[in-house]
Amino acid sequence: MSLSEKAASALEKLGLTRTEVKAYVALLEGGTMNANEVSRVARIPYSKVYEALSALQKKGWIDEQKSRPILYTARAPEVAIDELKTQQAAERRAREQLALKELVGIYERKGEQERPEIWILRGTSEILSRVRKTVLDCSNELLIALPSVIAPYAGEIAAILTALKEKGVKSEVLVSSDFPEDLLEPLEAVSEVRTRDTMYGGGVVADSKEVVLLLGGGETASSALAIWADHVGLAGFAKDYFRILWTSEDTVKRR
Repeated sequence: MSLSEKAASALEKLGLTRTEVKAYVALLEGGTMNANEVSRVARIPYSKVYEALSALQKKGWIDEQKSRPILYTARAPEVAIDELKTQQAAERRAREQLALKELVGIYERKGEQERPEIWILRGTSEILSRVRKTVLDCSNELLIALPSVIAPYAGEIAAILTALKEKGVKSEVLVSSDFPEDLLEPLEAVSEVRTRDTMYGGGVVADSKEVVLLLGGGETASSALAIWADHVGLAGFAKDYFRILWTSEDTVKRR
């Protein structure tokens, strides 16, 4: 075989067996041959030559002519190596996709097991971002308790409630009695609003399954504190408490 050991080793690392290397080089040097001739020229046992030729044909290194006997011709080395690279790339992508699919499944299941049921939200920006998402994701019923410190955001809340009303979402808003009157009108246009003198914090309950509860603070934008959860039990508790306040004799129905 007029091929250096170094080159033969490189071909093996590319995915060819030593027998396949011998068969390919024999065809490359000798031109078109049948299996018996390849076996003789390449010094491959006849019992193994068909296996080597079949593998080379599948890998795109040789062409097979359907005749009697079957004839084999080596493809140009550049074409053969390009074909091998294409096949290996496709096989690699398939293996990657298979592995990735199963690994992601394991990772996501682990994430579901370890995912905390309650998240602490710090700062006005983070709290408002979560409230906005919770409200926009609502599809059925929205309960909101707004202390007066939330008054500056009443206009934005009213705009969101308008969009939700068009989607068929029913909303109820409970506010403190010192809530600015001019800010209540936009809320009343799209939701039922009630007031009460005493408000302990505030929050949002969406579809009885997701809740944001304001815990106080707020002297500065960064000191505001809240919790968010998509825990059905906690959302149910928050909804029950909202209903107690909503129907209390201390609560005044606006209209």
